[in-house]
Amino acid sequence: MTVAIVRMLYHHGAWADARVLDYAARLTPEQLTAPGTAGHGSIRDTLVHAIATQRAWLTWLDGSLPPEEAMRLRIDPATLPDVPAVREQWAAVQEQTQRFLARLTGDDLNREMTSRTPWGGTLRATLGELVVHVACHGTQHRSEVAAMLTAFGQSPGNLDVLRFILEGQPTSPAGQEPA
Repeated sequence: MTVAIVRMLYHHGAWADARVLDYAARLTPEQLTAPGTAGHGSIRDTLVHAIATQRAWLTWLDGSLPPEEAMRLRIDPATLPDVPAVREQWAAVQEQTQRFLARLTGDDLNREMTSRTPWGGTLRATLGELVVHVACHGTQHRSEVAAMLTAFGQSPGNLDVLRFILEGQPTSPAGQEPA
């Protein structure tokens, strides 16, 4: 694993998240908060979970808080009632992510991390393993949201890494209409 691959995973995630948010913005408020068939309830609640989880992990991994405190960070979905509010919170987490990735080194990826887990026991993993976990966690929930969007006739389309590469690793400015 290299820092370049980790950065590409997160760059892809930001691209795919922006695309998902662009399509979520097309939903009615009722569709956004309707109980879903996957994830953490509604599209909105699943997006908020993904944001909160990435923020919690990065707050530990970047050294801002001890792991036990970082993992207690939560976001009440009711505080993010619509896509613009979700997008604003996601932008803040993306900024935190980019600051973390900018100073990440190869030696960092091999550093052993240890923490008590919320479900009991002890987690021992390298920082590299944990940053890959966080990226994959985001992919899981993004896929769940994409399936729910598709059920409402708003499929965000192909979110694969290959599509990201073929499109020249584009970025989607906030609020840009999807193609």
